[in-house]
Amino acid sequence: MTERPTSTRSIRKGGRQLLMATNRRVYVNENDGRGRVGSNQSNTTECDSKNSTFNWSTNIGNAKATSVDVNGVVEEKYSDSNGTPLKNLVFKQLDKSPIEVHVRCIFMRVGEIDTLNERYYAEILFEASWEEPRLKGTPNEPFNEEIDWTPQLELLNGIGELNDTIAYSVCYDHQGLATVTEHHKVKGTLWERMELHYFPFDLQDLSLSITTSRSSKEMVFVKNLRQPSGANRRVFTDEQEWYLFEHVDIETKEEIEEYLDDGYNHSVVICSCHAARKFGYFIWNAYFLIFLITSASFATFPIPLANISGRVQISCTLLLTSITFRWLCNKALP
Repeated sequence: MTERPTSTRSIRKGGRQLLMATNRRVYVNENDGRGRVGSNQSNTTECDSKNSTFNWSTNIGNAKATSVDVNGVVEEKYSDSNGTPLKNLVFKQLDKSPIEVHVRCIFMRVGEIDTLNERYYAEILFEASWEEPRLKGTPNEPFNEEIDWTPQLELLNGIGELNDTIAYSVCYDHQGLATVTEHHKVKGTLWERMELHYFPFDLQDLSLSITTSRSSKEMVFVKNLRQPSGANRRVFTDEQEWYLFEHVDIETKEEIEEYLDDGYNHSVVICSCHAARKFGYFIWNAYFLIFLITSASFATFPIPLANISGRVQISCTLLLTSITFRWLCNKALP
């Protein structure tokens, strides 16, 4: 595996930002679901059992010794009933299904929504969970992100430097299956394309796009159905202008990066919350004033036809007023 940098930062890779950090923490859930362990000790817990994405056990009568190589291919060497090893008989599991990474996203705080520059500020908690076969039945074995498998997440729509805090937690069910969760707490400015076809009655999607450097044959994103996603409406900066919904949509798809030469599909997950614009401000402060200026143009009709100069003067004044008001509105309107 690649050595990690000496400080927490986001590394730009083309259109991506690789989320990496050295000061990571590993947790093992206790009975209350929380607890920290060091590198020499851990605690045994239980979590909800779920189907494993790997099939590591095979029911056979003969004794066997199983080993896993660097590429993750399982090799099984069998011995006959007399205990004589069959050295030349090696079975390899070539057709291995991709690892399912269950994702969950919580928008902890949504800041200012900049419609003009198509960006917004947010503090987001992103969680990715997967099953780790190496830790099965070994609650005292700590998780090491430098050695064990990780999804290698990358951010697609980040702008500038992001503050990313990464932590790991391990949960065991009653069967001894270990589920590792990678917690990302991302703070920063994210890019989002704003749809203004129905302005000021528009509904905007504020999304977080995450991908991975691993191919879709190795891992895929799956929506976490046990722990729902959501958005915190209590801490919302633009509450006077926008209405934030609590619901969060999670969409998974596969894409091929054009600048990569591997030719493989890469799984992408898009977590989106929704914000509806409060149109009352623009109705009263923009459209209503434009209506008054336009209605004032009818004041030229009561002026007698003999007073042409008066009609022209009023018409020019209203025209200049509408142009000036439009310049002022352009600074506030998207």
